[in-house]
Amino acid sequence: MAYALLPDMDQALITYLTGHASLAALHGGRVATKLASDLRAVRISSLGGSQPWPWEDRPEYQVEWWGARVDADQGPAKTLARTGEAALWDLVSSPVAGGRVTGVAMPLSQLWSPDETTGRARYITHVALTVHPA
Repeated sequence: MAYALLPDMDQALITYLTGHASLAALHGGRVATKLASDLRAVRISSLGGSQPWPWEDRPEYQVEWWGARVDADQGPAKTLARTGEAALWDLVSSPVAGGRVTGVAMPLSQLWSPDETTGRARYITHVALTVHPA
């Protein structure tokens, strides 16, 4: 028996967060797995997950919402985190390449975690998704 290929959620999450209308103005298109800018940005890291069935995947991600190095306070990073978490809930009703997201959970929301080296503002979200192929 052959099962449908599950979607590449790493790329789907980057694409989704990059193009989300409420986020684009806040991060300027800077969404990636590496932080390559001193400007406001979003970094995602795969935490693995589980695959309880051949037709269901449960990937988990750490999403970091970064303020710009020049921001005087944590306000812009907090706004990005709050807006980003609201957008993550919209994944359930949004198509992704190669599949669909049927569930979202956030076991960790808006953890204040400034960068230890630079003191740059950062909030962290842990998001768990339930995904099925198209």
